[in-house]
Amino acid sequence: MSGMSFGAKFKLLREAKGLPRAGIDELFQLTPGTVSNWENGYREPEEELLPDFASFFGVAIRDLVDDAS
Repeated sequence: MSGMSFGAKFKLLREAKGLPRAGIDELFQLTPGTVSNWENGYREPEEELLPDFASFFGVAIRDLVDDAS
């Protein structure tokens, strides 16, 4: 997943789990549309959410962080 934005990585991981965007919003108690904003590159998540996402998807936090630059 090197060279991908956070949103692109998140989308791949979410789709691999077979979850719709709204499912992640609900699972993590996020405002509806939050995941859509991340995946479309409009926003990035708060840092304190990264450990929960890394654990949920079974990846290291560093693997979620944007390294597109």
